Amino acid sequence: MGLLDRFVGSPQRRFAQLALRVARNTPGVDRATYQPEEFAIAIHRTGDAGPAHLYLSNVFRETADATPAERRERLERLVRLMASPPAEDTWETVRGKLRPVIRPVTFGAAGPVGMRPPLSRPAMPFLRELVVVDSPDAMAYVIPDRLDEWHVSADEVFDAARENLAELARRSLSRPWPSGPSLIRMLDDGDGYFTSLLLASGWLADVGERMGTPVLAFAPDNNTLLLSPLPENEADQLYAVVERTFQDAVRYLSPVGYVTAPGGAVVPYTPPPGHLHYLPARRAEAVLALTEYSNQTDWLTEQYEKAGVDVHVGKLIAVEPPDGGPAETIATWVEGVSTLLPRADSVAFARADSGVEFRVPWRVVEQEAGLSPEPLLAPSRYRVEDWPAAGVLSSLRQSEI
Repeated sequence: MGLLDRFVGSPQRRFAQLALRVARNTPGVDRATYQPEEFAIAIHRTGDAGPAHLYLSNVFRETADATPAERRERLERLVRLMASPPAEDTWETVRGKLRPVIRPVTFGAAGPVGMRPPLSRPAMPFLRELVVVDSPDAMAYVIPDRLDEWHVSADEVFDAARENLAELARRSLSRPWPSGPSLIRMLDDGDGYFTSLLLASGWLADVGERMGTPVLAFAPDNNTLLLSPLPENEADQLYAVVERTFQDAVRYLSPVGYVTAPGGAVVPYTPPPGHLHYLPARRAEAVLALTEYSNQTDWLTEQYEKAGVDVHVGKLIAVEPPDGGPAETIATWVEGVSTLLPRADSVAFARADSGVEFRVPWRVVEQEAGLSPEPLLAPSRYRVEDWPAAGVLSSLRQSEI
């Protein structure tokens, strides 16, 4: 560390110091402290038993190119919202404000000990559906504690949010749509809930009817919904553009394409091997899996180290064959090492001293070795202590890739 760094600090630390000053000068805040491990400000509001946390990573990245005045204004607005007393909503007053949103499966997993993650349920692979309370200036995620306050079940909350979304979907469909194949980019200003429209049953199918062609939808980040006619030829360039948007996004969602399934639900687009779109679609699936498992690996490793738990959190590996074959994800099962395996396309069996010996499709390993997912972990992981018994291992070798 240089002398200047010692007194001035890193860009992140300077940003945190600015956020701390803003918080301490905001009416309604009794005190505020910086939590460097979380890159967050703990804001103790007047009358609250515990602090609210302002996580700085996203706003730090989003304001990287902003002027000092714009950065301060953004922080002031966020802290004012957090410092305001919570709304005294009842179920009757809040029901019409509920909206469903799609977020990555690891969203809300990290945070201080004791923090309640938002209410959520599975939506699509590596994505979950959450519910927010919409207001003119912000959205607030619904946490399980609110269910007791409102005297309702989780299903009632999700149902109400979906009903409100259905009205937004009807409004969007009532507007003029191109009558022929067109590439449509819907950019959300915070009020449209465009990416949430993928949760509205039948909406994407209705868009396809208006455009006169099946539609391939992408949601690379929270605020972008890209609608494309399902390409008749190669889709490599389209997928490449979406992947770059996904990788550059502060609030990313998915590089995967989505289509309408029978019944109106939206599902990942999974063309079969040999199809023109198979390779880019498989790559998008692998990129999303790798992103979410990487986030989970980092967080779980840190938590287990703090708790003194002796378990290896296995990394997911993604490879693309040099001959142009499909992308594949691989989990590594090391002999004699207690490991949490990520779910993958295949499992590589390795020894600590000699490396990988053979590789087997996941479905075969899951069946032969009796793998079962650990509770409460999303994305799924599977606890293994040592290689399977000799007989099982011999059987697995017969299915070597």
